[in-house]
Amino acid sequence: MTTTRVYSYRRFSSGRQAHGHSLERQTASARAWCVEHGYELDEEFELSDMATSAYTGKNATDGALAAFLLAAKGGKVPSGSILLVESLDRLSRNHLTEAIALLTSIVQAGIRVVSLLDGKEWNRENINDTMNFMLSVLLFARAHEESATKAKRVRAAFAKKRDAGLAVVSHGHGPGWAYPREDRQGWELDEAKAESVRKVFEHVAGGLGGIAIARTANAEGWTLPWRDRANTNTRWEHTQVSRLVRDRRVLGEWQPKQMVEGSLEALGEPVLDYFPRVITDELWGKVHVALDNRTGIPRIRGVKADVLAGLFYCKCGEKMQRKAPWKRGYARYYCLGQIAGKSDCRSISEAAIIDHGFSWLATLEFGQFQETEALRLARAAIDEAVAKLAELDERAARFMDAIEAGSGQGIKLITERLRRIESEQDALQAVLTQRRAELAAAPKAGVDFGALFAYDVRAAVTDRDAVKERHRIATALNRLLIKVVWDPRGLLMMYTRDGGMATYLFKKGELDRAPRRDRSAAN
Repeated sequence: MTTTRVYSYRRFSSGRQAHGHSLERQTASARAWCVEHGYELDEEFELSDMATSAYTGKNATDGALAAFLLAAKGGKVPSGSILLVESLDRLSRNHLTEAIALLTSIVQAGIRVVSLLDGKEWNRENINDTMNFMLSVLLFARAHEESATKAKRVRAAFAKKRDAGLAVVSHGHGPGWAYPREDRQGWELDEAKAESVRKVFEHVAGGLGGIAIARTANAEGWTLPWRDRANTNTRWEHTQVSRLVRDRRVLGEWQPKQMVEGSLEALGEPVLDYFPRVITDELWGKVHVALDNRTGIPRIRGVKADVLAGLFYCKCGEKMQRKAPWKRGYARYYCLGQIAGKSDCRSISEAAIIDHGFSWLATLEFGQFQETEALRLARAAIDEAVAKLAELDERAARFMDAIEAGSGQGIKLITERLRRIESEQDALQAVLTQRRAELAAAPKAGVDFGALFAYDVRAAVTDRDAVKERHRIATALNRLLIKVVWDPRGLLMMYTRDGGMATYLFKKGELDRAPRRDRSAAN
């Protein structure tokens, strides 16, 4: 046996091949070649890219092949070592320039590449030989063409099924909580995983954040709802919770996509009732109204003490920032411009907003805050309609982009779809008008309802553990208002989503600073 190190690179592109003989065949061929040529196969360096595409080049950028090349360039793989591949297309089926560059980089790192299929070797010496170079060009060109043709056929077959209204069942686009039927004509629900999905949405709707949900799920042993993969986490993480609540497959929808210049883009409209539904539209709407009304990068987090987060602005245009109370004082809101030294806008106490502004708002819009079953259903219908309108706006924007780009789908077809979207939007606007009228017509619960609501809000923001109650209040405020503006002259202007505005003018003494709690306690 010689001392030359020999490695076997094994790759297959589809998950189904993992259950076949592709890996065993490639390994057995490498061992047989070593025996025949007097080498010993080094199997300590695991070189397997399973279910990894060489057509997209992912194996050369993120896979085991990328790690091997990095080790070779760093001198961790001895120069003169041999890399065995079943055939040259196991290295790459990418565009010709990318494939040639990959092969060249491997041999320039001192590695000899041997194809087991025909015994051909590429190394530093012969890579520059015209015939060898042209042979590698032809092999890579053929491999890329075969993969491109196969991809076109698969896309065409999927498109034909979609157009005919038939199921397009593939493990690749299925969620972890559903699996293909044996006849490949639809999907079955995995009830244990589906129950975990429902729990996540219910907890988010109840005010819990992603970290709290992940901790609860791990502590209680909830079933992981993801597909089983080699690199899948075996525990819950808050990032997974965040992705899950934005996955419309829980509603049974499937959005076909296609690869465009290395990234997936939406292809046509979502297919409804494709997967088994896991949650209701009402629960989806309840969760997403809360998420969509937050500013900045959307993340799931429990609502803390600031029930006006994302809503409160100063008359000068700057945001109002809540400064939490310390042992001796009370919470106040400060203009960010004033904090930065760019303005002298007056601050306002949280207590004044709650006791006077919120009390006045609740008296005017009592239907938004009362907890009767009829009003709860009306508010849920509003949440659902708002969420659906946002989705329709996104779809309409995509079709408008397609028209501007001169999409091959045809202007007439796109225009028809836009008309359908506009019809759906009109119907949803009618629902909003009706439901908001129901809230406005709700009978008052009593002349002191505004004061009682203010009392509840104050209790919620001062009780550290009242997370769910603060979430309920914040959701109600976001459902009703688009913005609250503080005018330092003593006006609180609350703009409603139906185009109205409720203005409260503070009376003399209502904006006076409350005495410090440590001093009032001493007195």
